[in-house]
This record gives sequence, structure tokens and C-alpha cells, in this order.
Amino acid sequence: MVRSHISFLIVGIISLLLSIGFQTQATNKKVNSVETLEKATNDLLPGDTLLLADGVYMDVQLILNNSGKENKPIVVLAQNRGKVFFSGDVKVEIRGAYIVLDGIYFTNGNRNQEEWSTHGPGLVAIYGSHNRITQCAFHAFDQANSAYITTSLTEDGQVPQYCRIDHCSFTEKITFDQVINLNNVAKKDIKKGTKGIPMYHRIDHCYFSNPKKPGNAGGGIRVGYWRSDYGRCLVDHNLFERQDSEPEIITSKSMENVYFNNTYKNCAGTMNFRHGDKQVAINNFFIGTDTMHEYGGMFVWGSNHIIANNYFSLPTTLKSRGNAALFLNCGAVADEHALAFDIKILNNYFDRNNGYTINLSALHERRIEYCAKKGVKFELPRDLLIANNLFVSDTNNMFPLFYRLNKRGRNIAWQHNIAINSHNEFKIKTGIRFDKALIDDDWQETYAGHFDKNKIDYTDVLYNIDGIDLDIPALVSMGLQGKPLSYEQVGPSWLTDAPGTYAKTGKLSKTLQKKFKEVINKRKK
Repeated sequence: MVRSHISFLIVGIISLLLSIGFQTQATNKKVNSVETLEKATNDLLPGDTLLLADGVYMDVQLILNNSGKENKPIVVLAQNRGKVFFSGDVKVEIRGAYIVLDGIYFTNGNRNQEEWSTHGPGLVAIYGSHNRITQCAFHAFDQANSAYITTSLTEDGQVPQYCRIDHCSFTEKITFDQVINLNNVAKKDIKKGTKGIPMYHRIDHCYFSNPKKPGNAGGGIRVGYWRSDYGRCLVDHNLFERQDSEPEIITSKSMENVYFNNTYKNCAGTMNFRHGDKQVAINNFFIGTDTMHEYGGMFVWGSNHIIANNYFSLPTTLKSRGNAALFLNCGAVADEHALAFDIKILNNYFDRNNGYTINLSALHERRIEYCAKKGVKFELPRDLLIANNLFVSDTNNMFPLFYRLNKRGRNIAWQHNIAINSHNEFKIKTGIRFDKALIDDDWQETYAGHFDKNKIDYTDVLYNIDGIDLDIPALVSMGLQGKPLSYEQVGPSWLTDAPGTYAKTGKLSKTLQKKFKEVINKRKK
């Protein structure tokens, strides 16, 4: 009888262990070489942490196929963040799910340039969902043209979702392609009409500073490929400082993305709603602190956008695009260069920009020629709600407030705007009051005084984005909050200063500049 009870108990225990996967004990494993690292990845289980000892991991090919679980991720962690270097011929592929890569410094690379190309997998390629890259730094890695991080489609076309890139630093990238590419459709499939599914990725608290390259060479971030793709990505609390790679700091090429509380400081380009309708820019700061280059704010294509609670203060503006803080694109509806229309521009502060505050007819001559060649209807931006904005000018600004071209068929609703020390080249009958006043250098106090007096509820014309945990109407109702981000608030906690010279001076070191010229010359050939 006793034996039968013991046998029953043993069978029960075995059954329980089997039901929960037999091994539930998370383990910490420590490695100190490329060989032990690459070997250890095959044995990782949910909840495991793989600790990397300090040192240089030369030519590491890190392929992570195993998956963690929602509450038990697999973590690949530098034992001392910033003291683990991935250098040489490096490739990292994250093919499993629920994996965290933490604390790695990517620098001094020398990948085979023939094996890498723009729009392909990045130095770190994420193929699985629910993965995270955090507390990592990427500095002037090598001369191979690729992004630093991509979310990439698998060989059978699966799209990664719900990934996060946070508290990372991306500096002095001298090669072509964006710094980060978020993909939900293969580029070759765009013309076939393939629609990208929602990605739901987040990029937050990262730092970007990279030198200008010739042409459309790849900016900071690309989100999607085409206007019919759903992005539903959140890009928030990032600092772009001298992110000069190309005219587009960010190229948002999908629908329903949100850009919240980012700072763009001394950037020789614009944050672009390039493709895709129904996108949101809220509580961002576009600032210039010198006149070394021409600096940009936002350039907008497409429709049904919300541009609210943003701060624009640019001592220089981009002449090639029409000298403005905010550009609205001329063009044809739903085209490659889509018309900007049906846009809410609310509660923004345009503070002494040296240019037009809003160019209501951006690149019109170029777009007229383009539309005529393509045989599509050319239009000027229309159906705009411009409400409760504060426009401030000073004697240094020789530009009128707005550039319009003409007023026929525009349907622009002006409501409760105030312009201080400003002039305009055309009359606006109602909805904007022109005043003269002394402006305090405390712009927050100036804005708060205006906003509190003119606060209006626009909830009925606003919306939220599925899958993004922000109450957009509530945020808009609060007006502009906070200050521009500083370096101390973003990037890896272990990296106390931006690597290299470009962020501070706008120039590369002589050694890196030489390598940069080699990359450009090879591209020309």
C-alpha cells in the first residue's frame, strides 16, 4: 500500500515537471570569448541570462535562434556595460522572440564591404518579435554600407512586431543607408501592391549624431516603405543632434506613426511625414543654437495628420526647400509626392524662426513639373485647421509669416492664433491677431500665457492610434510641455559623453574623414 502511494506520488511529480517543460530554473551563464559565446547561445532557455565578460569579441557572429517568453526573456548582457566590444567582422541576428541585447559597444569594425548593402539586413538584424536592443552604442563602425539596426523580414516573409530600441547611441556613421530601418514589406514587393502589416515598434531615449552624405544617403530612421503600409510605431524621447546624414532626419513611410517629445537640435534636414496618412507629431522641439548650417523643422506629405504642441526655433532655415520651419508639400493626392491636406496644426509655438513659419506651398515649381510629366492633378495644400498657435518674430527675420502662392480653393481655417512682432504678405480676415510686444526669453512663460488664455477643446477632430499607449486628445489639450532633451537624458547610462567630434564641432576627425571620403568615392564608382 505504501509503495503504491509512493509510486503514485512519483508519477505525479514527473507529470508536473513535464507539463511545465521540465526545466524552469533560470540560469546565469558567463562567457569570456567568441567561441564560448557562440556555443552558449544554442543552450539558452527562457529566463536565462548570458553574461559577457569584459573584453573585445573580435569577428563575432552572434545568431540567436532560441526564444524566451513574455515574462522570461533571454538576456545577452555585458557584465559591465560599455566594456564589452563587438569589433571586426561582426554580424548579429536575432531570430528568436523575447530576447534582450544589453550593454554592447559596437566599434572598430571591418566587415567585408561586398557582403553588405543598403536596404538589406543591418549590423544587428531583428527577425523575431518582442525583442529589445538597449544600452548599446554604435560608433563609426566600419566602411560597409548598411543600417546599424534593422527589423527584417524572415526568408518566408514573416514581419517582426513589438520590438524596442532604447537608450542606445548612434554616432559618426560614415556609410550609406539609414541608422535604423523598420521594415514590414520587402522593397521589391512595393510595386506589386503588397501592404505592410502594423509593426508596433518603439524607439525611445536614443541619441543620434551623424555626418552629412551626398544625396539621399540615409537619415536617422526609416519607418516602413510605402504609403499603404501600417507602421503604428512610437518614436519618443530621442535626441537628434547634428543628425545631418541627408535632408530627411526621419523618413516616416507608413501610416499611423506617432512622434512624441523628441528633440532635433542643429540638424541640417527635416523630420518628414514622407508616405502614409494619419500620423502624429506632438510635443517635439526643433531648435538651432548656432548658424553653422541651415536647419530644418518638419516637411509633410499626405493627409489626416496631427501636428500639435511642437516648438520651432531655428536661426537658419533650409533655402533649398523654401526657408520655413514647417513645410506642406504641393502635389497630387496619394501620389509618390503626395499632396499635404486635411491637417490639424494646433497649439504650436513658432519662436523667432529666420524664415517663414509655415510654407503653405512647398516646392511648388518642382511639383508642377513633376505632376505634368506624370499626368496627375497638381494641387496646393488645402483643408487645413491652423488653430491656437503662437507666432513670434523679431527684427532679424525678413520673411513674412507664411508663404502661400495663391488662395484659391485652399479652405484654410484660422482660429485663435496670435502673431507677435510679425508681418504677413496677405490678409487673413479672422482667426489670427497681430500684436506688438516685448518677448521674455523665458519662452515657456510666454507660451503658457498664450495657451491658457486661448485654450480650446479640439477633441472632436482628434484621434488615437491603435496599439500606441498615448491619449493623444488629452496630450493635445495640455499644450506644449517640458524642455528640449539634453544628452544626459538619453543614450546608454554608461556613456557619459557623445563619442567622436561631430556632435560638438560638426566635423569628423582627420582619420575618420579620410575613411569617409573612401566610402563616398567608392559609391561614386
